Amino acid sequence: MDKILHIRPEHAVFLGNFGVASKHRHGALVLLIGLSGPFQVQLTDDTVVSCRSALIDAHVEHAVDCLDEHLAALYFETSSELGRGLQHTFLREQPVVFDIVISDFFNKRIERRILAADLPSLLCKPLEYPDILLDTRIINCLSMMQQSEFLDASQTEVAQYIGLSNSRLNHLFKQSVGVPFRHYKLWSKLSLFMHDYHSTANLTQSALNTGFSDASHLSNSYRKIFGITPSKVFSNLDEFVVAR
Repeated sequence: MDKILHIRPEHAVFLGNFGVASKHRHGALVLLIGLSGPFQVQLTDDTVVSCRSALIDAHVEHAVDCLDEHLAALYFETSSELGRGLQHTFLREQPVVFDIVISDFFNKRIERRILAADLPSLLCKPLEYPDILLDTRIINCLSMMQQSEFLDASQTEVAQYIGLSNSRLNHLFKQSVGVPFRHYKLWSKLSLFMHDYHSTANLTQSALNTGFSDASHLSNSYRKIFGITPSKVFSNLDEFVVAR
C-alpha cells in the first residue's frame, strides 16, 4: 500500500503506517481510519480503545498505535466547513467518537475517496452545520497565521493587528477555534514547514526556512503536535501533493 500525503488549504490527508504516535495534541480535528485493519487509540485517562475509525477533536491529548496496519489520517481545520460540520454532528457531547465510518467500505478501495475528503460517502450519518459564524477578527487572525510573512509575529503584534488585547485574543481564539493561541501558532508553523518541504525535500533546510533553530527543534515540535518525528511521515513518500 502506498504512503501518501496530500495537503489542502483547509485539510490534509496522510495514508500509511506511522507505527506508534506518543501522546500529542493536534491543532485541528483528526479523523483516523484503519484501511487494512483495526488500530488502537489511548486517551488521557489511559483508556485504550480498539477501533476501525476515530474522530478526535482539536487539542485533545491522545496516542495512536497502528498495530502494523495502514491508516488514513485526515486533519480538518476547526474553522473550515467540514471541520465545523464534524464538530457539530459528532463532538458536541464528547471530544472523541469511534467507528463512525460505514463498515461496508472497508472491503473496497476507498483511498481516493478519502484523499478527496468525500465525507458524505464515508460517514454513518450526514453532517449538520452550526448556524453561528466565526468572529471576523478570528478569521483574520487565522489568515495571518497561515502566511509566512507573519511567521515571527508575536501574540501581542497579532492582537494589535486585529484590534484586540492579548487577553481578549486568548479568550476569543480558544472559544472560536477550540485551541489555545500559542498551540495553534505552532500548528501553523509546522504547516508552513510542510509546505516548504514540498519545495526543498530537505528537513533541515525547511526547518531553518520556517523559524526552527535546527532539525532537533523541528523534531521536538513535530512530536509535540503529531506524536511522531517528521522523518516518519516524509521518508519514502510515494505521493506528496500540496494544493494552495
